[in-house]
Amino acid sequence: MRNLILGLVACLMPFSGNAQVKKPDTIAVGIFDRMSDVIGELSSISFTLKVRNDEVDQDLGLVTKFSESQVNFNGPSQMQIHSYGDKGHRGFWFSGESLVFYSFEENNYAIIDSPSNTLDMINEVNDKYGIDFPAADFFSPTFTDDILTNFDDLKYVGKRVLEGKECFYIIAKRADMIVQFWIANDALNLPVKMLIMEVAGKDSKQYEATFSNWDINPFLPDAMFKFQTPPKAKKISILPRK
Repeated sequence: MRNLILGLVACLMPFSGNAQVKKPDTIAVGIFDRMSDVIGELSSISFTLKVRNDEVDQDLGLVTKFSESQVNFNGPSQMQIHSYGDKGHRGFWFSGESLVFYSFEENNYAIIDSPSNTLDMINEVNDKYGIDFPAADFFSPTFTDDILTNFDDLKYVGKRVLEGKECFYIIAKRADMIVQFWIANDALNLPVKMLIMEVAGKDSKQYEATFSNWDINPFLPDAMFKFQTPPKAKKISILPRK
């Protein structure tokens, strides 16, 4: 699992190469390392992710969009996601050969050739087609190092109760961005919430991801990662972005 979820929403944290934490908070570093160690030993995982995301609309200006996704990962080469929100009900299936995207409202689907590894697939599909997958950057195996390299300040603030859980509350800052993390204070130390706030410009945006319903090492049958074409579904093509 350590190499599975890296980069799912890499575009959300446009790291700056000029920042670097000069005096790391050892408590915050220890909490992040513990979280990464736990995730790195998992063979499969399922969770629910609720996202609140600000976007700039050409006509309306800054608007907030919402989505809720059920995310399933199994080993290094299987992924299945159902996402509901302003973009409708969408599904993604990956079984190590190609990624299938399906729109339930439009009853159409696209098959995207991709590498056989989930991580490589996610990076390639995001780069070529601009498709983002619901999860969070701090599942990366290099998450702690990335934070220390790309932020000016990292601080463990204390404990907070959120979503009915006692959490470790950590803040990372740099000139143009503040990122807040709530990590569960329990045996697994899994993420509960992440909030990214831009602090520059009149259209400053926020991205909030809330995690729940963690299922650790569940049995996930191979069949659930294979797309079965619905009746009368139309196959379409997705063009690479320029």
